[in-house]
Parts: sequence; structure tokens; C-alpha cells
Amino acid sequence: MTLEEKVAMANTVRSRDRFGPVSPEELAALPGTEKEMWVEVADGRKVHVFEERPEHLPAKVTLLLNFHGGGFIKGRTDRDRRYCCTLMEQLNCLVWDVDYCLAPEQAFPAAVEETYGIIAYAFDHAEELGIDPQKIVLAGHSAGGNLVAAALIKDAEAHHLKPCCALLEYFPVDNTVDPVNRLSPELQTNEFWVKRAQTEKLYTDFYVGDADPADPLCSPLKADETALAAFPECLILSAGEDSLRDDTEAFALRLVKAGVCVTAQRIPEAMHGFTTNRTPGWERALKKHIQFFREHLQEDNS
Repeated sequence: MTLEEKVAMANTVRSRDRFGPVSPEELAALPGTEKEMWVEVADGRKVHVFEERPEHLPAKVTLLLNFHGGGFIKGRTDRDRRYCCTLMEQLNCLVWDVDYCLAPEQAFPAAVEETYGIIAYAFDHAEELGIDPQKIVLAGHSAGGNLVAAALIKDAEAHHLKPCCALLEYFPVDNTVDPVNRLSPELQTNEFWVKRAQTEKLYTDFYVGDADPADPLCSPLKADETALAAFPECLILSAGEDSLRDDTEAFALRLVKAGVCVTAQRIPEAMHGFTTNRTPGWERALKKHIQFFREHLQEDNS
């Protein structure tokens, strides 16, 4: 398949939205002020960022860097904005919603480089941005969780990134596995789940491209224990009705064995993407997110 054919297929997938748009009324009512930015990072890349800023901020502000889902091929949505505005308001923090580059136009490791680059930029420029470097938080959902994990693995030796904590939820950690093979024998006879897994395989193939899928920056589950030991304290949520559930939980267990403090929870009734898409279980998960972040930020920023 040529790149042009891959892009055409990706655009077809991008045009589908089974969760529907956020209403104009809800968007208009979102708190704070949004600013679209292109941030040039160390390697010369320009990273697309949407900043959500509350009305009143302390002198040294908390920064939450959010990395959305979308199978590595879909960009930021209004549902991601809604999630970020909720955290901005609840934590009274600055949020950078990172709209990283997409596959197949830019395959692995481009999005990893952008993810690492924008996190490093936040630390390098914290003082001029008015950010408290002790209060930089990472959040990654689905593909975004993979990218956050990859950035932390990439930084394992340099220890340049020092986030106070990280949220990783329902995220792919092993791109060497065919998603159809993740299904139970029962689900492999279910047309819905098989079709979904085949679509996931398409996402994976577009993202990996010609690279080795066993590279730990592509498949974080393949990272060695030393790299995993450098992770900050993590909240890891899995969805009970998700083919990635077992892989997400396996990664949480590997972090625990590497000595990382991990809070892990399965939301049994939830399906993939439930937090930002607001499907069953989302309110419980969002409450957990906010509680976890507040505990690690230690003090009220109001």
C-alpha cells in the first residue's frame, strides 16, 4: 500500500465519529481561555498545542500536559478539550493539550519525539512560563498513554524529565501483537469485536510503519526494568470491556515490580476511550483522576 493510499484510508477512519460532537452550547460554556500554539522544541520540530488557561493563576502554576487518544492516527477532538477544561477548572492549573503528529503521514518514532520534546520544553522553560517545575503532571489516554510511557522510557538514563506524577489509561503497550490475537476464543467468533480488532491492526500498522514494533519506545512493555524504575508515581486505569485491558494491567504490574508506586484500577463496565467519550464509568474515572492529581500536587493552587 502506498503512502497516498494509507492516508486516504486514514482520512476515511478519521471522518467517522460514533460518539457524536460536543454541542456548540456546551463548548461555549467551557471555562477558561483557549489559545492555539505551535511550540518549537529542541530538535526543531514544531508541536501543535492547545493551551487551556483559567482566569486566575498563582505565580507558580501547575502545568498538566495531556496526550489524547485516537489510535495514533486521529487528532484532538472537542471531547479532549472538554476533558482538559474540566481538569483546568478543578485543579486551577494550566493545561497543554498536545495535538501530536499523526500516522501514517508521520510514522513512529515521530510522535514519540514530539511527546518527549514538548515535555522537555516545559521543564526547560518553566521559569519563563511561570510554571512550577515540581508541579508538572502528565496524562495519556490510549495512544497518548503509549506516547507518555515511551517518553519516560526515552528519558530513563538522562533523568531530564521529572513529572510529579502520571496518568496512563487504557493504552497499548505491545505493538508486536496482532489485536485479533488479543481476543478470547469466544470474542474471536464475535463479528463486532473481530472487526474492531482488525481496525486496531490498521492503526498499529500505520503507526509502526517500517520500524521494529519490539522497540521499547513503540512497545513500552518491552522496556527493561531499569527504564521502568525511573517512572514517577502513576495512576493506571483499565477498561473492563476493552481488548487492551490485560496489556494495560500487565504494564502496571511491571511498573510495580520495578519499584514504582502505582495506583491501578479496572473500571469493569467501561469500554475503550470511556473517560473522554463519557461512556459508562467515566464519572468514577474522572473523580479518580482529580483525586490522584490533587494528592500529588499536595496543595491547593487556588
